[in-house]
Amino acid sequence: MKILRYIALAAGCLIWAVGLIPTILPWLWKEQVVEDGYQYGDLYKLSNLSGFRDPRHQCTGYIPPVRPQSAKKVHLYIIGDSFTEKGRVEKKDFPVDEYTWVKWSDFLHIKLDTTEHNILLIESVERHFRQKFASSVLTVLVPDTATFVRDGAPAKFMYRLDEAFKGSHTADRLDGFLFQNDFVLRLKEWKSDFNHRFFNRTGSGVTLVNDDRDIVYYMDTDTPNITSAFTPVRATEVDSMVTNLNASRDFADSLGFNNVILSIIPNKVSVLSPDYGPYNNVIEKIYNHPKLAVPYIDILPDFRRMGRSAYLKGDSHWTCEGQTLWLNKINALINRLVAEPAS
Repeated sequence: MKILRYIALAAGCLIWAVGLIPTILPWLWKEQVVEDGYQYGDLYKLSNLSGFRDPRHQCTGYIPPVRPQSAKKVHLYIIGDSFTEKGRVEKKDFPVDEYTWVKWSDFLHIKLDTTEHNILLIESVERHFRQKFASSVLTVLVPDTATFVRDGAPAKFMYRLDEAFKGSHTADRLDGFLFQNDFVLRLKEWKSDFNHRFFNRTGSGVTLVNDDRDIVYYMDTDTPNITSAFTPVRATEVDSMVTNLNASRDFADSLGFNNVILSIIPNKVSVLSPDYGPYNNVIEKIYNHPKLAVPYIDILPDFRRMGRSAYLKGDSHWTCEGQTLWLNKINALINRLVAEPAS
């Protein structure tokens, strides 16, 4: 009995520590001691519907096109979100010599090497594009005497302490530690499938479309919010976003970038169910604006031709086929810019 008490005490201390200390659970994920909760897709995690359990697998084997001969090394900088984060896209996927990625919430302090051909790729998923450019220019880049990434989270100690002890964060960590294994997920599936079948209820973070054959993120369809693909966008707002994009390109030019590229990744619902509501066509309106002065990559028509093969079944991100299509288009543009550098 004494041994059992010690085991129970040790287990309780471990659970308490995981819930209290923010760094423990990410370390356990990194060491693959526990699953991160996304092993079957982010939309599956939000819904736990068994029909959308989609085991994660890494995209491998992509070979970028050969780069044209150039006198300068090519350095690609990406300001992006989860579509281009580490683990999905890497330096090896581009015909470049140097590669730097920074997420939108951080700051890239930068001093460009002018002996290199520097290319900036601005990548944003459709749902957040309006938030980023409706009222401001690019704020991620910070001129400095050296290049480094600075975490955009508030640095004050009391704020970090408050966040560490925040009840919702503690609950999320404990859920990630205790309830993302296959045994518990099966129990969650039974409950979710029952609620969906008999009460037509799903998790609040998802929307089922196309007669429940497809699952999408709720922010893509929640019409009162600016993130939705079905919230109307005024012509004056499009004008403002294009003005801010052009100003962001001018700012990047002033820092020494040779080229700036824009890529808006379509929401999953914009591809699989654009008739869910009155689609606002924000991507098309930006790309076709007569004053847009930034080269862009348009994959929406290609993805609509691909249909369900463009996006993962239980996730809001693209399949390997969809990623490959995007990479081919980006790399073709990079090679063209390198072969004919901007004056």
